[in-house]
Amino acid sequence: MRFIPYLKIAYPFFICSFFTFTLYSQELPEGYPETSRQKLEINQGWQFYLETNQGNVLELDVNRAKWERVNVPHTLELVPSDVSGMDTTYQNKFHRNVGWYKKQLPIRATNDERIFLEFEGVHQVTNLWVNGIHVGEHAIGGYTPFHFDISEYVKRDGSPNEILISADNRLNPNIPPDGNQYDYIKFSGLYRDVFLVITDNLYVTFPWEAQNAGVFVTTPSVTPQNATIDIRTTVRNESDNTQDCRLVSRIVDADGIVVSRMETRANIPANSDYTFSQIGGITENVKLWSADRPYLYRVNTTVYKNNEPVDCLENPLGIRKFEFVRGQGFLLNGKPIELIGANRHQAYPFVGDAVPNSLHWKDAWQFKQAGFNVVRLAHYPHDNSFIQACDELGILVYEEPPSWIGIGDERWFTNLEEATRRMVRNHRNHPSILMWGGSLNHRGPVPQLHYACKQEDPTRVTASNGSPWSGPRNSGITDIYTPMDYQNMDLNPNEFVFLCEHGSSADAGRNQFEVSKARASANHLGVAVWTAHDYQAFKPNRGLHPRRIFSMYREPNPVYYWYQSELLEKPIIHIADERARMEGKVLVFSNCEEVELYKEDKLIARQQPDHDKEKLYVDHPSFTFNYSWEEGKLTAKGIRNGQPVTEYSLTKAGKPYMLKVLIEEDNRPFYANGSDIKMVKAYILDKEGNHVRMDSTKVTFTINGVGTIVGNASIGANPNKAYYGVASALVRATDKVGKLTIKASAKGLKSSEASITTIPYENNKVLAEAKPIYELRQAKIDLGGDQERLLQFGWTEWNPSLNPKSEDFPNLKLGINAEGNELEWQNGWGLSSNLALLGWMVPKQKENSV
Repeated sequence: MRFIPYLKIAYPFFICSFFTFTLYSQELPEGYPETSRQKLEINQGWQFYLETNQGNVLELDVNRAKWERVNVPHTLELVPSDVSGMDTTYQNKFHRNVGWYKKQLPIRATNDERIFLEFEGVHQVTNLWVNGIHVGEHAIGGYTPFHFDISEYVKRDGSPNEILISADNRLNPNIPPDGNQYDYIKFSGLYRDVFLVITDNLYVTFPWEAQNAGVFVTTPSVTPQNATIDIRTTVRNESDNTQDCRLVSRIVDADGIVVSRMETRANIPANSDYTFSQIGGITENVKLWSADRPYLYRVNTTVYKNNEPVDCLENPLGIRKFEFVRGQGFLLNGKPIELIGANRHQAYPFVGDAVPNSLHWKDAWQFKQAGFNVVRLAHYPHDNSFIQACDELGILVYEEPPSWIGIGDERWFTNLEEATRRMVRNHRNHPSILMWGGSLNHRGPVPQLHYACKQEDPTRVTASNGSPWSGPRNSGITDIYTPMDYQNMDLNPNEFVFLCEHGSSADAGRNQFEVSKARASANHLGVAVWTAHDYQAFKPNRGLHPRRIFSMYREPNPVYYWYQSELLEKPIIHIADERARMEGKVLVFSNCEEVELYKEDKLIARQQPDHDKEKLYVDHPSFTFNYSWEEGKLTAKGIRNGQPVTEYSLTKAGKPYMLKVLIEEDNRPFYANGSDIKMVKAYILDKEGNHVRMDSTKVTFTINGVGTIVGNASIGANPNKAYYGVASALVRATDKVGKLTIKASAKGLKSSEASITTIPYENNKVLAEAKPIYELRQAKIDLGGDQERLLQFGWTEWNPSLNPKSEDFPNLKLGINAEGNELEWQNGWGLSSNLALLGWMVPKQKENSV
């Protein structure tokens, strides 16, 4: 068999169009199509009125003086720091009110355009009026997105339209998780982002509308060399005429280069939907998405009407392969991976679920810093921004419907199934999503939910959520057995098991036990600790506990550092503080081979990790030193290959003397949009600067500049009582760009302050999220000569008179040496002539564009 040399030549053919739209003409990045689609975030400048549980729009006429200005995300009422005992687990009273939101919204659109209001989530029944006319009601639940078509209700000439929304959070047994008890709080309000969306009357539908709606991207086959990409796109024609529609789907890499292109044409009848089915792939230089290297492509979908682009949107694409193989466990891109992570509730102190996107990012970022590669979303679909952060950071996600243990009637189940379907449709294109919950917490698999998940997304597995005390002890109809392990249950070594919950301890002993237990069989896929953060609930003993990975204020507890030592490759060492202290012992977490412990400069001991059969499969158990530490400084040094590589010191603190303010890092800017929030911490220190952890002083925060402190003394927000020597505050930006300074003060302590500067925010999400697209027109040349042989499929035989001239491509160097076994091309790259020579060629006039 003779190998055929061939050369691929590519030169830019940039996406262009003659269709312009005034709002962002000349502002979109190069190559991104200009279309009718607008997506404007309208979170700012709402008027809010909290009703006294009547649910009647007529009541608003006599209460107009009580409207207040708010921004979204918004909760009906701020949440006290301690809610224990304020209600029952059925949540009969807490936040069971109706909130009214109104806004004057100018809209400018042509008569051929469609106009929508899109909601990411509202608790929990939503009604909408536009210019005094009732548009509709959404009554499926508070955790999934929805939209209203307001095209027939608005003025399009730029004059204001009155938007009125009721967010009805009253107890409703028809809407899960209501209908029974649950151990978390269903908060309230217009608590996720709201958008005004304008499209042409030929447009891509919203994904949650139906099984065939929006864009659904799958990868039927993936290897390290190539990937097949299947795209299903539903386009709606809301005109009165049949439309000639051309759909172009481009796979765009992280550099903006189009690496695959699919194009299909169809005539769509008037007032009809049409689902395009396209398939193609990437056959060269595939970059896989993984937990370590979460490489993301973009799927750019452009709709053309009469050859003009009229709609364009994008979805993420992470090319990866999930496999569950007996005897090997879970394989990501063909390699076994142990899933170690945590459960997460989405709420924050004082604001409940009304969390800006930046704090969702912060949670995911902190998980990655801990070394986690999986998160279970308890017990409802979470915000889009958290899923997006998991895509970008490389964290796998187990997502489940909005429920707990309780079961409602037939109507309740109908809403639960619909919420499940919308959860899947909304997040199915995110590469981080690993499995769907086809079950009810504790109770185990539910056929109705399993079938719904499989029908909506046959590419992913479902999970069972059983428990040894109330549910079947197997996966049942679902794919993966995901029990809770609080009673050291026996596990079948031959069944795929993921422990969706397990206990935690302040000294990390329980965590090490559970991780070791999961690793005892290859078929045991991993564990998720309950829970990442302290969370609020009405049951007692749900408050602040050092056994959590983080406090409710996202301050790491000692167990966090054990996860770092177990899951990260870089040298880690940490001395556990008072929160995990054992009498007469010093606990050290490290991934080093040995640890030396010093008191001042005197060596106490040099030890290897603890030897415990219950931690047999843990890579880095704790180091326990028999030493009674009463005062002074301890230093632990981590030893690898006989040499110290890292060290950590901890000093027994004296009396509280001063405060130190820190504005928490999360690798994200602070936006001047009236909604963004940063967590601010005031650490209580002694005179030498040591952290006084066993202190609960009340700290008062004041602010100067373009920001506000969320909450006051009535809810325990400000002053805030220190938890293990740390007082916390939420600082919200205003809509003014500038500097703000936060000062922390406490009686008898030296005060401290810190500053941060906000930056401008782009409400136009098309502009904010659009990135350049460079579409490279490819010429694939087969250099096989004149011999009889099979040409490469889709390639052209080399003919110097027809192929691009070297003067047009100054970077091109093409030569075959005397032995005929080497090609040189573009900056001297060389490959054997019996292999494909791949790359992009750039003509002179576009050299600096790519």
